Amino acid sequence: MDADIRAIARWAGSQGWTITGDTKGYTRFYDPRGRYVVSYPATPSNPRRRMNDLVTKLKAAGLELPPPSKKILRSRRRRDR
Repeated sequence: MDADIRAIARWAGSQGWTITGDTKGYTRFYDPRGRYVVSYPATPSNPRRRMNDLVTKLKAAGLELPPPSKKILRSRRRRDR
């Protein structure tokens, strides 16, 4: 997996998303229902643009990016009591 998207993949995996790598070097993201959302190549020709596309498509599919801080998570837990 590309070092650029390691943190995003870790966050998505903790939220129930499935992240797979194929033999062609693509990292593929599947939502919690198992539907394909987006892929990221191992060597993108324009990394900045591909990263923006990745984040945009993941947000549209329902993944909260950037991950919320510990302070925000704590306030949500308190609110949900």
